[in-house]
Amino acid sequence: MMRRRRTVTILTACVLVLGVVGAVAFSTATGVVSEIFAEKGDYEGEGTDEIVITVMPGSSAREVANHLVEQDVIMSSKPFLDEIEKRDAVIQAGDFTMRKQMSSAAAVEALIDPLVNQRLAIPEGFSIKQIKGRMLDSGMDESSINEAIDDKKPADYGLDIEAPNLEGYLYPATYEIKPKMTAEQMVQEMVDKTKAEIDEIGIPAEKVNEVFTLASIVQVEAPGNPEDRAKVARVFLNRIDKDQALQSDATVSYIHGARSDLTTTQEERESDNPYNTYKHTGLPPGPINSPSAEAVEAAQNPADGNWLFFVAVNPDTGETKYAETYADHQKNVEEYRVWLREHRKNNPSDDAGGEG
Repeated sequence: MMRRRRTVTILTACVLVLGVVGAVAFSTATGVVSEIFAEKGDYEGEGTDEIVITVMPGSSAREVANHLVEQDVIMSSKPFLDEIEKRDAVIQAGDFTMRKQMSSAAAVEALIDPLVNQRLAIPEGFSIKQIKGRMLDSGMDESSINEAIDDKKPADYGLDIEAPNLEGYLYPATYEIKPKMTAEQMVQEMVDKTKAEIDEIGIPAEKVNEVFTLASIVQVEAPGNPEDRAKVARVFLNRIDKDQALQSDATVSYIHGARSDLTTTQEERESDNPYNTYKHTGLPPGPINSPSAEAVEAAQNPADGNWLFFVAVNPDTGETKYAETYADHQKNVEEYRVWLREHRKNNPSDDAGGEG
């Protein structure tokens, strides 16, 4: 039985979080600007190096200003807040390509221009459900999104492969939302990028769904070290060759909403669903997310080895050990349990997950 690693994704200013989701009005009436910031003055000009800044819906003017100061986009909060007040500015929530060391006036201009920097960010490992949510947040019409995605297959967008739906084939990347762009056009762009990746890696059409399905599981089970991705892919392929169940909690979690910690219950693992890799041998019918190019590469070109098990013995470092026999695997599992006891001793509230 394999054990999953837990991952924590830390979002920074340079990670694209949302597309444009609507206007957010900011007021300088709340809060007092730090005197330290107020004394620093203002940069001049349009700035230097590019940086992507995310403004979350509901952010206050002061929160945005302080974030820009932290990222060295503006020198201090006060000139920025004064500029917003002077313009009675309405700022779009979303992702903005700005520059380091901009003048406050230039920074505000970049944030209020309704035609600039409208983007849709699809992270690696996102499911269709999550992608649809991002498209909706970007301002696209929900019915149009559903029409473009629901009951559609890759072949409907020119990718001539056998797959049950579009899951896994909407390429994870950052897309520019052009004026009057439709949901169907956006989906077409995503599928086109996936097709380009398939061509570049050289995956035969009849193998694409198998490779992408495996890659999507690897994406969740081994998100870190490239060497681990290739080894985990080999573990799953070896289990398939021996007609052993993959026992991946990632697939069970997908059935029940893709919870971030991948915790599954015994009842869920016994569900009679084709994506339940505890109940059914072989790969599930299709991908469970949009895998990264690295995960696809690992699935297409797995490592050499006879392993049938793996376990992350130290989730902090991501160290993963592999075994050919269940007895050796249990030794590795015990090493993980030692780490877990120490971890819980230091962090009693932490739930480090369980066996999968």
